[in-house]
Order: sequence, then structure tokens, then C-alpha cells
Amino acid sequence: MACVVIRRDGRFEIRESVATPRGPRSRTLATFRELTDEVLDHAERRAERSFDRRQVETRALAAGARRDDRATARLGHALLEDLHQGGRLPPVLVDALARRLAGATTSVLDSLPPLEDWIGSTARQRGDALRDLLRLTDRLPPVRHRRGRTFPRLSSAPA
Repeated sequence: MACVVIRRDGRFEIRESVATPRGPRSRTLATFRELTDEVLDHAERRAERSFDRRQVETRALAAGARRDDRATARLGHALLEDLHQGGRLPPVLVDALARRLAGATTSVLDSLPPLEDWIGSTARQRGDALRDLLRLTDRLPPVRHRRGRTFPRLSSAPA
């Protein structure tokens, strides 16, 4: 079975033990800073013994490695954009996604409900909206500040 080792330079190695005539040896299957599917594929191709991807990933995360979720984030943005433009998911996928995301924190999304409207927008659309907002704020009347004291004067304590 493969194990995950932390190197001194902060990188991680996926290793497996191999029996040789001179005794057991450890050989490196892959070296990485962030765990990706490509790293796991590379290690699995090089492995001579059985390779359990889930167990290796669990061990790497337990050792402190970060999982590269950029591909997942890109897919999530594409899905939200497609849904925003009227695309539909089959009910089976909706239920599966709802169950999977049930543990995710939604405090940011709760406080910013229109956020999903901007996920698929282009830089030009965002810039136009910002210009409209700035034009609106230029037309708001200025706030008049009262001059003078804002707090009542404190009188001296009786002697």
C-alpha cells in the first residue's frame, strides 16, 4: 500500500514499499505540492502493488497536503452559468447535488443572494454595471452635516 511522506522542502511524496533481495525499499511514485488528479494518475501508473486512490488522497490530506480544487471550481462556475441561462438538470442530479452540498456553508450566499446573477457575466457587463452605479451616486444629493456641537455640554460637578 502507498503512503504519503512530507519532504523537508514542503513538498509531499507518494511512496510504496517494495521487497527486494537486499530487503524492503521505498520508491517514490509521485512528488507534489498540491494533490491533483494528474498526480494520482501518475502515481497509480507507476505503482507495482495495488493502489487505492481514495486512501492515498485521505492520507495526503491528513498529512497536510492541499487538494487542488481549481478544476472543480471551474466546473461549478460553468454549471451555475448554464443554470442561470435557463439550463435544466435532471432531478436525479439535483437531488445528488443537494445531498452533497448539504454540508457546505452557505453564509456568504445567504448574505449575497444576487451573487449567482453575476457568476456568468463578462467583464464588460460588470464594468457597465459599475459605471451605472457610479453615475447614480453622482446624482444623489449631498448629505448635509449640522454644524456645531453634536453632544450636549457637560457641566462641572458640584463642589
